[in-house]
Amino acid sequence: MNLETSKQIDHIYVLNVKKFTERRAFMEKQLASEGLKAEFIFDWDADELSDEVIDRYFTKDNKLTDAQKSCALKHIVALHKVSESNSEFVLILEDDAVFAKDFSLGLQRALTQSTQFSDNKVIYIGSGGNFFTPKSQRKSGQYLYLGTRGRFADSYIIDSATAQKRLDWIMMHKVSEPIDNQFEQIDKQLGIEIVWLEDPVVEQGSKNGLFNSTLEPSPPTWLQSFLFGFEKLKRKYIYQLWR
Repeated sequence: MNLETSKQIDHIYVLNVKKFTERRAFMEKQLASEGLKAEFIFDWDADELSDEVIDRYFTKDNKLTDAQKSCALKHIVALHKVSESNSEFVLILEDDAVFAKDFSLGLQRALTQSTQFSDNKVIYIGSGGNFFTPKSQRKSGQYLYLGTRGRFADSYIIDSATAQKRLDWIMMHKVSEPIDNQFEQIDKQLGIEIVWLEDPVVEQGSKNGLFNSTLEPSPPTWLQSFLFGFEKLKRKYIYQLWR
């Protein structure tokens, strides 16, 4: 499906660490194959963090690593860009987002059906955590569903007004949790609708074994791939037998 003749993403931002050239090249290749272009966000790598920015955006009692703080700050930079862009559809991607074969189709489905929800929403197009809408709740031809929680922040669509709401909360309360968990807390407190795309069209490469995780200790990639696949099998197929 050609995005040029349908609803379109206004901007795409990819969060990337400067030295992660392999991930950047992988993402550039994926985007090019879909006819898409993105702006990469390189701000605030872990070795660039200053006491001033940490004090500004993080609570004093946080237990986050420098890598987790860096990831959070890159998301905050992206939210600032979205807020200033006056856009309806902005796609935020972490650099380990792996596109499914039907990525463009899923993206277009998400944009087309987004009007069925309030303006105050975030659409997760990835399968973060291997969370899926129960089969008993799925309807033919419906691709977006209210989620029970936030999926991981590797791939989501957000608009300018909602991005500003997240930023306002962060400036008032500061970040104390990994950004995926923090966004979920923010959205639930502010009444921002959490929307899931079914079937999701992104997997996180640091979870499915393609890349090593830089945010938390993880097993070797071969074992990570096995564990991810087993978890996906359970939640997407086995659990669905009685849900």
